[in-house]
Amino acid sequence: MKRFFIILVLSVILVLSLSAVPSLTSFRPLEREYRAMGESGMSLKGSSKGFSVNPAALSTDKFSLILPSVSLGVGSFYDIMSLPFDEIMEGELGAVSEILTKFTGFIPLLDAQLSSSLVLHGFGFSIDGDLAVYSLGEGLSTGLVPCLKTGTTFGYGHRFSLTPSLDLEAGIVAHNTSFFYSTPIDINLALDLVLQDMENLNFSFAKTSLFFDVGTTLRSSSGFSLALSANGIGGSFTSRDVVKDETVTLYPEFSLDAGVGWERVFWSWLGLKAALDIKDITGLFSDLSFSELLYHMNMGMKLNLTKGLGLMCGLKGGYPSFGLDLKLFFFDLSLLYTTDEYSEKMGYNPRDTLSVLVGLEF
Repeated sequence: MKRFFIILVLSVILVLSLSAVPSLTSFRPLEREYRAMGESGMSLKGSSKGFSVNPAALSTDKFSLILPSVSLGVGSFYDIMSLPFDEIMEGELGAVSEILTKFTGFIPLLDAQLSSSLVLHGFGFSIDGDLAVYSLGEGLSTGLVPCLKTGTTFGYGHRFSLTPSLDLEAGIVAHNTSFFYSTPIDINLALDLVLQDMENLNFSFAKTSLFFDVGTTLRSSSGFSLALSANGIGGSFTSRDVVKDETVTLYPEFSLDAGVGWERVFWSWLGLKAALDIKDITGLFSDLSFSELLYHMNMGMKLNLTKGLGLMCGLKGGYPSFGLDLKLFFFDLSLLYTTDEYSEKMGYNPRDTLSVLVGLEF
């Protein structure tokens, strides 16, 4: 019976991966440890990973309550800090032109997230909100796009004991997301601190989308774990493109991912975690090469010193990430520095982000 269940779950993941539609957009808040470790660790313990990375992780905690978690991030942090602010304040056109050349494509500049979640004996529920400002365009055509995203996630994870030293974890979650955004605001107006008439803004609402994630993890008593998950399974939904003024079809961001990890606590004050994940396996094999393998490969480590201090580092698609986590009773403070690629190829348009997260965890 246990073997039948394993084969059934893996078969479902494979079939769904072959029938899924490529994604255009999604809202998926990621756990801080996962982000700081180069977006790796889908097989590691931690029920908060179950909401956005691997639903099987919901089975790893009997009780978890986050109420709430607040994250503030500054995108393109290095570029922004290198801007000539003195010249900008004096209104020099050359400085303004330098600003415009820094931003290319559709990338986040400012981001604020608010999240709360509850996990109880495998059942999990979370609610998330994200308010962000994106840049859109290039050079003189660059505009600012405010965007509000909301989402709720609910699901269940269960652990099966296969042998005294090997467990199988399986889970499924459902996501419900909504998007609100406006036409781009002229960046020159924003730089001159001139408020644009709200009546001239064209706000749009993307219809609510419902999509699912499924995942499994094999976990041994020695600390090693192996995971496979299919994220972003669902149908399409329509929205109006406020830039082109036309209706577009959007899809959940589908990805078939696999990961291996190891975690161990030595004595009572030292813990170590390590992970290697392959993201979007189907996309990798569609154009298999060393650069593509590097783009799809994430890896990271975390060192826990005492029960309250954690140091994290990782590589996401070849880009580094770092994190510092400080816990004091129920209070949790994290500082993250991450880099993401905002193009289809590694090295074309990387952008770094500095984030501060504050939360209460029980």
